[in-house]
Amino acid sequence: MDAGCEYNGYASDITRTFPVGPSGTFSSPQKELYAAVLQVQKRLIQLCTESAGESLNSLHSRSVQELATVLTEIGFDLGAGERRMDILYPHFLSHPIGIDLHETNGQRHQTLVEGQVVTIEPGVYVPPDPAFPKWFHNIGIRIEDEVLVERDTAQVLTVNAPKEIADIEAVCQGLVDVGPY
Repeated sequence: MDAGCEYNGYASDITRTFPVGPSGTFSSPQKELYAAVLQVQKRLIQLCTESAGESLNSLHSRSVQELATVLTEIGFDLGAGERRMDILYPHFLSHPIGIDLHETNGQRHQTLVEGQVVTIEPGVYVPPDPAFPKWFHNIGIRIEDEVLVERDTAQVLTVNAPKEIADIEAVCQGLVDVGPY
């Protein structure tokens, strides 16, 4: 679910993937793919600091490389190179967020600076294509958080929205009340 709101003139944007169905649990392939995307997202969030010297373009390039690595580890053959990654990961990793939901993309090449807020939203969407492992067909995973860039740390502003597998399953099973933020 990709959702957002506006509060005091500022925009918000968040995405969470959750299992649908009576069990409230991810299937094994869903869980494996989700864990891979989450691992990459967490590493990229750590780089959202001024001192890291990254830009949105460089973070996106890293996201493509890191997703390719974890997907290969779980059984994807990406031998055809970037074309297959373009199919699996067809969108850009991030966008600045503020008064507008998608602040100008002209900032993509500029290094991140303290006080900026950006999204980090890797995603993998597996079509029913014989080029990809059958057990992952028709699974889509996207995890998006808003991140405040600080000098030496990255502060996740959407921290109260569960994204760990166990937490999401607990919410879907009604075992945990997330309540209002």
